[in-house]
Amino acid sequence: MKIVTLGNCCKKSQKNHENAVIAAKNCGITEPVESIGDMSEIMKYGVMATPGLVMDGKVVAAGRMLSVEQIEKLIKDRQ
Repeated sequence: MKIVTLGNCCKKSQKNHENAVIAAKNCGITEPVESIGDMSEIMKYGVMATPGLVMDGKVVAAGRMLSVEQIEKLIKDRQ
């Protein structure tokens, strides 16, 4: 599973990325969590507000920070 966090310019986006890394590790995902901070790249996903979370190319959250538990649930629902 490929997980990408969108945004890295604010504390919420940085915390969202940290939470995604922890959740991926807890769920046994070995592929690194990628972070995209370039707004033009973020907009290619159709996301206008960060933080955001993408799993296997599908935007699963935008404009809000997710907890580790919320991200783990999204991962488990997609496995």
